Amino acid sequence: MRSRGTLFWGSLFLTLLLLLPIIGVVQFLSAQRARQERVRQANAAASSVTVEPGAQLTATVLVVVQQEDPGFVLVRLDAPAAALTLCALPGSLQVDAPAGTTTLADCTMSAGPARAARLLGNTVGQAPDFYLAATPACLAGLWEQDTAARLDTSALLDAETRKARGLDGDPVVEFTAAGAAETLAELSRGQNGPTAARLRAAVWSALLRQNSAQLPELIRGLRSASARTLTDLRAQDLNGLEQGMEYLSTSPSLTVSVTVPPVTSCPGEEWQLTDEGAGELLALLQ
Repeated sequence: MRSRGTLFWGSLFLTLLLLLPIIGVVQFLSAQRARQERVRQANAAASSVTVEPGAQLTATVLVVVQQEDPGFVLVRLDAPAAALTLCALPGSLQVDAPAGTTTLADCTMSAGPARAARLLGNTVGQAPDFYLAATPACLAGLWEQDTAARLDTSALLDAETRKARGLDGDPVVEFTAAGAAETLAELSRGQNGPTAARLRAAVWSALLRQNSAQLPELIRGLRSASARTLTDLRAQDLNGLEQGMEYLSTSPSLTVSVTVPPVTSCPGEEWQLTDEGAGELLALLQ
């Protein structure tokens, strides 16, 4: 009996010795399979999340107003931040050229807007993504007829200048997109450098902020006005900008802001970026 009992327990021990590792391996593989299935389902769920077209777009465009004294505004579109930033640049801003320095205005008049954008990039270390040059009439034609805006000039003009413009009682001016150039000329009369540049950006900002539903239409208008503009924007670039503007036009948190990089005056009524100003401009361009 003892030998039979010993044989039984010995057989049971050997059987368990063989089965337990197999059971452990099966459980381990089952756990691995379940974990992989959870990961697969999580990845499938993540991939099914749709990103709205234009929601990830960032782009900078140097807009040049073609006139006797060219005007410049660097526009930064930042869809992830739901922001449009208008950086006012004086036409008399010095930029680095192979032969020394020139100004944005002089460079544009002599070599065109593409050269101005490139020299601006040489100066701060990063060029705008695109450039666009158009006349005031062409830019005004991008807006719907009778588009209007209001601009508070109290932070843009000093009290004496506002009084001279008849704005001492009420500093708010109302203007239409078609009359924006005329309004800007009146406000900028006697002003130069950063002040005049800031006024231009402020007028544009008021139009963009108060008529944000038209943002995509501006890009569509550029397509129609392609024969009257100078630009390196291609069809696919315009498509991307249109999607970005479409996204911004429906964003409840859209902000439209104006910035002027710090500059210092130079002989000849020219202006030069300070180190801080160059850094701020570079941050916008990146």
